[in-house]
Amino acid sequence: MNKDSNCNKIEIINESKFDKRYKILNNCGQGHSSIAYKVLDTVTGEERIAKIVDDQLISEFKIEEIILKIIDKYNINTIIKFYDSGIEPLTIDGETKKRNYLILEYGDHGTLYDNLDKTSDGFSEDVSKYIFYEILKTVKALHGKGICHRDIKPENFLLVGDNYEIKLCDFGFAYPFLDKNQNKKKLIKSVGTPYYCAPEILENKFYDPEKVDYFSIGALLFLLLTKKFAFEEAKTYEPVQRESQNLYDLIKRKKIDDYWEIFEIIYGIKKLSPEFKELFIKMVAYNPSERPSFEEIMNSKWMKEIKEADENKLNELREKMITEIKKADKKEEQA
Repeated sequence: MNKDSNCNKIEIINESKFDKRYKILNNCGQGHSSIAYKVLDTVTGEERIAKIVDDQLISEFKIEEIILKIIDKYNINTIIKFYDSGIEPLTIDGETKKRNYLILEYGDHGTLYDNLDKTSDGFSEDVSKYIFYEILKTVKALHGKGICHRDIKPENFLLVGDNYEIKLCDFGFAYPFLDKNQNKKKLIKSVGTPYYCAPEILENKFYDPEKVDYFSIGALLFLLLTKKFAFEEAKTYEPVQRESQNLYDLIKRKKIDDYWEIFEIIYGIKKLSPEFKELFIKMVAYNPSERPSFEEIMNSKWMKEIKEADENKLNELREKMITEIKKADKKEEQA
């Protein structure tokens, strides 16, 4: 997301509610079905994000709007805040038509991906644990309300405020997974981003919505610590194109030593602890039933320090994260 790019001018027809309240500042980038604009809320004086969706995608918009309104009732402070929504006649690039919009909290320090990308080879192990923990807590809270995200990736976490709070955003693929009797149901729709998608989604099978989110968190964790993707997709490529495309097949067939050996030969990654390797392999297991729950992850050897950490220790790790981010920012400015 490029928050410094020039904005495309939007003209509002018939003095819409959007026009009366929000002033467009700049274009923040385009997603799979929307364009995000940084706006000024002229009533509160605060910066927000306006997510604009074409009217042809009204069904997707409505699902996201409903989910954001549901989540908003629970006030989960690690999920991006929802402020407003509507349907207005907007003119973008000379074309006037009905467009849907969501007004959301602005991440003033960019996405987790933006900040990871500035590092030389990922975050330190301590900082990766802290970020991983914050993500785990957020997804667990979301699941507790009967909603899965289905697009967990670093681009969908924003860093907000002076404390660089890590907040989950973009609920375009999110979905309720409880039936009317509050029983968990399997889902079938194939959505998500290939690098983070569980194999059962890629294979068009029915899937456990919680297990696919935890798979994605495992793939994200690997990226945090190495700045490299653990595999291109969680599937086997036929015919074989290159070794890196078949890395996941080694995990699927439980040839774990071969996986790490080949990965290190291809990418020359920094040394990873045995405790991390053990947790990661479990989280991205081919069989969903072998993937650990939140409690099992927290009881893993790799997360022992975080599980035993008090508030002071967590604040110390958060400050370390901020220091690493600012150091990476400074290096980028000097480059």
